[in-house]
Amino acid sequence: MPRAAKTNSTKVSPAWAPAAPGLWFCNWEIWLEARRRLDRALAPLGLRTREFWLLAIAGAGDVSQHEIAGLCGIDPSSLVAVLDDLERRGWLHRQRNPSDRRMQWVQRTEAGDRLFARALPRAQRAEARSWRCFPRLISASWWPPCASW
Repeated sequence: MPRAAKTNSTKVSPAWAPAAPGLWFCNWEIWLEARRRLDRALAPLGLRTREFWLLAIAGAGDVSQHEIAGLCGIDPSSLVAVLDDLERRGWLHRQRNPSDRRMQWVQRTEAGDRLFARALPRAQRAEARSWRCFPRLISASWWPPCASW
């Protein structure tokens, strides 16, 4: 037996959506949308945003895990699983610092360099598309602080 359609239409706001969003909330919304766009652009390569950024950071040369965690704003122990996966996939390599065995250096492998070279143009196109929609966002009603800029 089919259910009867509800006639009461009550708009439900998520508990996390403030009635009058401030700059912090708007920045967070923009960041989430940018990340979604970047994830979609990188998906055909089997990459996610966090993996892309780790490849970008590691490409600068030997960078310590601790330094990467600081640059990404995450706890070093949370970084280990992601680095393990990237190393297993052959895109990053870790090596102990011979003068300080507690420290591990992270660097991109040749396969990681090739992947990053393919991913970077996709990321740049996703970023350009995000910038093109930015003027609409700052004039939108959900971002009142910027409507007068």
